[in-house]
Amino acid sequence: MKSKKILFLILSIVLTVAFTGCGATENASVTESKNLSVSGMRTITDLGGNTVTVPTASEIQRVVIISPPTTSVLLGVLSDPDRIVGANSRAFTTSNTEIVSKLFPNWNGVETSFVSEGFVSNTEELLNLNPDIVFYYGEAQKSGIENLGVPIIDMMKKGDNNPETVTIAWDNLMREIFEVDNSVSLQNEWEASNKKGAEVLDTYTGEKKTALFLFSNTGGVISVYGSGTYADTWFEKSGLVNAAAEISGQAEVSMEQLYEWNPDFIYVFIGSPASAMLKNEINGQDWSLLSAYKNNTIFDIPQGIYSWGAPCSDAPLTPLWMISKSYPELLSESDFKMLFKDYYSRMYKITLEEELISAVLSPRQLQK
Repeated sequence: MKSKKILFLILSIVLTVAFTGCGATENASVTESKNLSVSGMRTITDLGGNTVTVPTASEIQRVVIISPPTTSVLLGVLSDPDRIVGANSRAFTTSNTEIVSKLFPNWNGVETSFVSEGFVSNTEELLNLNPDIVFYYGEAQKSGIENLGVPIIDMMKKGDNNPETVTIAWDNLMREIFEVDNSVSLQNEWEASNKKGAEVLDTYTGEKKTALFLFSNTGGVISVYGSGTYADTWFEKSGLVNAAAEISGQAEVSMEQLYEWNPDFIYVFIGSPASAMLKNEINGQDWSLLSAYKNNTIFDIPQGIYSWGAPCSDAPLTPLWMISKSYPELLSESDFKMLFKDYYSRMYKITLEEELISAVLSPRQLQK
C-alpha cells in the first residue's frame, strides 16, 4: 500500500510539471503573438526575391537609401520625406536641387558620407544613423550591410533593363512598405505617357531617325549605351532607332565609330555636357564631322527629381521629351512644357514655375 501511495505521488508531480510546462509554452506563444500584433510586423518580398520582415509604416521613421535613383521614387511616395536620414550623394548631385527642395526642403541635412563613390557602405557610420530600414540595389551594394539587424530591401529587378517595368516595380514595392495607396502611381503615369507618345507618333509617316545615348564623355573616354540597355526603351518609345544597337550593353567607343554611325541625335547623360561637343572644345575629339554637330542636335538629358536618362520617378516624361526634341513638328516644346507641369502637379502635388521648367530643360553648363 505504501509503495502504491509513493507511485501515485510521483505520477501527480510528473503530470503537474508537464501541464505547467505546456501552460508556460502557451502563455509564451500568446505573448509573442500579442507582441507581433502590437508591432504590426509584416512580411514582404523584395525585388531580389528575398523575404523580409518589416515594421508598419508608422514605425519606419528613419530610412536609408544607398541607390541614388530609387530616392526619387521614395520622394514621390512619402508624405514626410524627413524620414530619409541617409542617402547616396548622387541622389542630389544628379538632380535639380531646386525641384528636390520643393519636395524635400531639408534634403541638405541628409547624411551621405556613409557610402563611397563605389557604393560601398561604412557599416559603423550607417548604424550611427539608427535606421529602421535600408534600401540597396543588388549584391554589390549589399556588401557591409548584411548583418545590420534591421530590414534591408533589395531594389534590383535582376535582368530587367526596361525603365518602365523597373520604376513601376520600385513604386509598387515602396507603396506596399509605406502603406500608401496607388491612386497616383507610376503605373498610371506610364500608361498616360505611352498613350500620348503613341498618339503623337502615329501621325508620323517618315523614316525613323537614329539616336545615340552617350552615357559619358569624361577624360577623353566616350561611353555609350548599346542594345540591352535603358536606351532601348527610351528610343523605342520615342520613335527612334538606337545607332549603337550593334554593340551590347555599355561600351567605350572611338570617334571613328561615331563617324561611322553618324546619328541624327545625340543624348548626353553625364560627363562633359553637350555644349562642350557643340563648341568642339574637347581635346582629341573632332565633333564637327558629325551630322548632330552640324544640325545642333546634341542634347543634355534633363535633370528633374533625378536625371531623366535613368529610371526614376520622372521616367514617364523622358520619351515625351525625346519626341519633342527629335520630332518637334509632332510635339512642340511649349506642349511638352505643359505636359511636364501637369505631371508634377499630379505626381508630386507641386506647381512648377515657367522659369524653373525652362531651367530644367536648358543645357547643362560647362564647368571651367
